[in-house]
Amino acid sequence: MAFDPRTRVPIRTLPKTIDAACYNRVSLALTRLGEPLDVEIAPLRIAVRVERKVWAAWSLVNDIPLMAWVEFHVGERGLHEPVPCQVRLYHFHAGLLMGHTPQLLANALDERLGRQRRSQPRAAVTALVRRS
Repeated sequence: MAFDPRTRVPIRTLPKTIDAACYNRVSLALTRLGEPLDVEIAPLRIAVRVERKVWAAWSLVNDIPLMAWVEFHVGERGLHEPVPCQVRLYHFHAGLLMGHTPQLLANALDERLGRQRRSQPRAAVTALVRRS
């Protein structure tokens, strides 16, 4: 069950920043694997639906909304700079998970990208020949 954060009222909304490397890896996965992506994060027993504008997480145990990252401000930043956003909390314990989730999400997407890359046929390498 993916939920739409636009239709739910959060318990709390917090300003947050996402590490640049983490955000960039998620963005790369969206570009290469398509959008939206549903990712299970087994250690936390949550799932995250990842889209360009919203990352929405819900519990795999009882299928309830937990949190969502929204309003990413990527316009005038360098690739090395953290990305400001908002985190909307929908469950009173979601704050305990919000710090670990983005990094675990990026790691899970890295694994998917690695599997995709290994499964693709390799292109033939053309030898370079020096002209006289």
